[in-house]
Amino acid sequence: MKNKLSILIASVVTLSAVLPQSSNAQSSGEDKREAAFKLKGGVKGGMNIANITIDNDGNVNDKRAIASYNVGFYADLALLPVFSIQPGLFLTGKGSKFTIGDEGSANYTRVTARPLYLELPVNVVVKLPLFNKVRLFFGAGPYVAMGIAGKNTVDGRLVGVSYSNDENIKFSNDGLNGNNGSAYEGNFKRFDAGFNFIGGLEISHFTLNANYGYGVVNIKPGSSNGVDNKYQNRVASIQVGFIL
Repeated sequence: MKNKLSILIASVVTLSAVLPQSSNAQSSGEDKREAAFKLKGGVKGGMNIANITIDNDGNVNDKRAIASYNVGFYADLALLPVFSIQPGLFLTGKGSKFTIGDEGSANYTRVTARPLYLELPVNVVVKLPLFNKVRLFFGAGPYVAMGIAGKNTVDGRLVGVSYSNDENIKFSNDGLNGNNGSAYEGNFKRFDAGFNFIGGLEISHFTLNANYGYGVVNIKPGSSNGVDNKYQNRVASIQVGFIL
């Protein structure tokens, strides 16, 4: 009888010790799963250094980058503790500065094209904890963009007489059947697409990152992506943000 009672007491003590540990382990696992699928949002803004690559175009004598800006918001969906999907919507300035002819001559044209786009990136991001609330992140993904506004500033000299003019960017909606102009004439296809490359730091509720947008669409109206004469957007950005 005493042996049976001893066995019963030992069993109760063992179960009372094991059950809380099992419950805590299960709770910890559930907490991790909940954290892995957490959805957050944030706002970002910063400075762009924009340019347009031009292949096989003999009319442009010089081409330079211009400064612009970006601002918008994004979502952060954590699928794993170190792995997130980040879609966003940003207002971003692109463009370039072109010179046609020699600026020291009696005939030349200088154009600063500043198209403004509404851009939707979707980045796949890896986050690595460093210390305290600081995490290093990097990633990449595609983007699509739509031209919504912009200005073309033109100045130069014709037969020794100086001139200048400001005009709105002209966007073509119909791809190959749009205006057969050039980016330095203020003509662009409305839709752009390409790839983003991003890297930076999360510091508590703040972010600091660099971003590079590599356009793959020929934005020259009246041309396809297969022709030699290509105009493609390139944008390097520095952004600061706040996680809501």
